[in-house]
Amino acid sequence: MPDTELLPATVLRTLRRDRCVVEPSIRLLRVPVLRGRLAATGGHLDLDGRHLTLTLDADPVRLGPKPLRRALTGARGLRAADHPAITFTSANLHVGPGDAVDVTGKVEVAGAPRHLHLTGDLRRAGDESIVLWVKGTLPAPRRRPRRLGIVARLLAGRRIHVEIAAEFVR
Repeated sequence: MPDTELLPATVLRTLRRDRCVVEPSIRLLRVPVLRGRLAATGGHLDLDGRHLTLTLDADPVRLGPKPLRRALTGARGLRAADHPAITFTSANLHVGPGDAVDVTGKVEVAGAPRHLHLTGDLRRAGDESIVLWVKGTLPAPRRRPRRLGIVARLLAGRRIHVEIAAEFVR
C-alpha cells in the first residue's frame, strides 16, 4: 500500500449560513455600548491549505434602534446599498495544540482593507462538521473616513471587538 493512501484527502468545508454568528461590538470600559449581528452569505474553511474565507451582509440583522441603524449603514455611514458585502480572507490560519486557532487576515469594508487578528478554538462535531469560535479586535483606522455623519464619525475612531461562531460542513 503506497503512503499516499494513508493521507486524508484535502477537504474544503463550506459554511452553514444558518449556523454562523458574527457579532461586532464597540465597548466603553469593557462594557459593550453598541452591539450588532451580521448575517453570513457564504464562506469556506480549508484546514489543510490553512485558509478561511467569510462573506457577510453589510446591512446588520440587528443593530440597536432603527435611527442608529440608519445612521451607521445609510448614505452617511457604511453605505450598505453601494457596498453590500463585508469579506474576511485569512492570510494565515494556524491550528495549535488542543485545537487552539490563530487566524490573521484582512477585512474589506466598503472597499477599504483592514487587518484583523483572531484567536479561539476549533471544535470537531463528528466527521462531518467543525465549529470555529474566534474573537479579536479590529483596530481603529489611522485616519477617519471622510463624509460620515456625526454618529458614524464618533464610532469610526473606536476599536471594534469581533466574535465569530461558525459551523463548517463537508
